[in-house]
Amino acid sequence: MALAAGRLGEVPLASQSVIMTADQVLNTIPFGVGVAVSARVGNMLGSRNAKGAARSANVGAWLSIILGGVVLAMLMGTRNHFAKIFNDDVKVVTLTAEVLPYVALFQIADGLNGSCGGALRGMGRQHIGAAVNLLSYYGGALPLGVWLAFHGWGLGGLWVGQCIALYLVGFGEWVIVAWSNWDYQVEQAFARMDKDELVENGQAGSISQHPSVDGQQ
Repeated sequence: MALAAGRLGEVPLASQSVIMTADQVLNTIPFGVGVAVSARVGNMLGSRNAKGAARSANVGAWLSIILGGVVLAMLMGTRNHFAKIFNDDVKVVTLTAEVLPYVALFQIADGLNGSCGGALRGMGRQHIGAAVNLLSYYGGALPLGVWLAFHGWGLGGLWVGQCIALYLVGFGEWVIVAWSNWDYQVEQAFARMDKDELVENGQAGSISQHPSVDGQQ
């Protein structure tokens, strides 16, 4: 996105730098929720509490939406002055104010993606989240955003593409998590633990069968 913004000109690149810097800071909110959800869901599965795991994942999703809404309101309320934190150029401030509504909408989907991605990690299904993100971002968001950017939408087009993709990712992962068979996920969690234990025991047995030189002496 930074490379594409650079092709649009100096002002879009400066505005994109402001937006990306702010977004990296704001991203710590859904990231934190995702880490907490991952740990909580994993603990619930480990205690054979399927209902508790489902409840934790659902609460995390709603919490991320609420927090995303709070951030959205803050960005919309300060959008005409937000860029002044980083840059006092009038053109940059104006362009940032035009693009911030898309960035604000992005926060809700970003939060949902973070919390549901955390739930999938807690379930040991992180490969699903990785596949969904890979296809949505590189297969959809980036090409669509670049196309829009160079067909009349400018910098806003880049963020429209991101919004569309991330909402698809967020709600897609939420559906996957919500429709999960949590009793089955408990069984899978213990199957993984048993497998890891067998591997560890096998490695320990291999070491005991091959004592060190010092031990032989």
